[in-house]
Amino acid sequence: MIKRWHRVLFWGMVTLTAWGAWGAPSVGMVLKSVRNEFFVEMAKGAEAYAAAHPDDLTLIVEGIQQEVDVTGQEAIIRRMIAQKVNALIVVPTDSVAMLPVLMEAIRAGILVINMDNKLDDRALVLEGVNIPFVGPSNFAGARSVGEQVAKALPPGSKVGLIEGPPGAINSRARSDGFRAALRAAGMLVAGIRSGYWDTEQGYAASLDLLRAVPEVKALLCSNDNMAIGAARAVAELGLQGKVLIGGYDHIPGVQPYIDDGRVLATADQYPGKQAQYALDLALKALAGKMAQADLPGIVQTPVELVTHR
Repeated sequence: MIKRWHRVLFWGMVTLTAWGAWGAPSVGMVLKSVRNEFFVEMAKGAEAYAAAHPDDLTLIVEGIQQEVDVTGQEAIIRRMIAQKVNALIVVPTDSVAMLPVLMEAIRAGILVINMDNKLDDRALVLEGVNIPFVGPSNFAGARSVGEQVAKALPPGSKVGLIEGPPGAINSRARSDGFRAALRAAGMLVAGIRSGYWDTEQGYAASLDLLRAVPEVKALLCSNDNMAIGAARAVAELGLQGKVLIGGYDHIPGVQPYIDDGRVLATADQYPGKQAQYALDLALKALAGKMAQADLPGIVQTPVELVTHR
């Protein structure tokens, strides 16, 4: 029996591989940007699970550098298909564009599980396939952040949204959650920009929105990287304390911003736990010889509001 961990950084990808007992089922996990602390925490959760179950699986975790690198994710998945992994857990960089390569995996006899960013329901129906989703309600998490920010604003305030990529279902769900909270509080969405999950692009998007709509009183950002970028834009324009910021993910890097109030609230969706829930589902499905069609449609994972204390 061989048990060891190996980390490699190459060609813009990170590979984290665990070798378990001979004959153990192999599970591939494909993440989005490894430059995003959220997915680093997700990989750590997967590593912890594999370390706790050394005889039960062989684990391969890979991620891309850029959040929207569809081609990079496709290449990783096709490599895992060639390696004949038994199960594949994927955080898709695009909720529609990634489905064809996942169908290739299913046709190759690999169990496929969707994690964190949900695949598009209409695309799944058109393919006539069941791919279970493991993750939280992005809508509910974002709504709780929006409600927290709205409490600190006068009625009728104008709020800007800094969204993720248009092709990501979780970005849309978070925007919908923000909108629901603002609508209930009588607030107005005065502007929308996309920061593509990135700190620098979040900064540029926030700067542009604040200059275009100077009466904006808050920015609700669909992840913490963009919230950190928004905080920089707010400070640069001398609006600290005048424009509130909400984020999402509760990555380690946002905690200082929560502590000093530069970011009023975020939502923790426990990326490590998501990975563990997904791995647990994969192993149970493989042990029970479950078909793709018989896998559960959704496995809900926790999400929790985090605020300054």
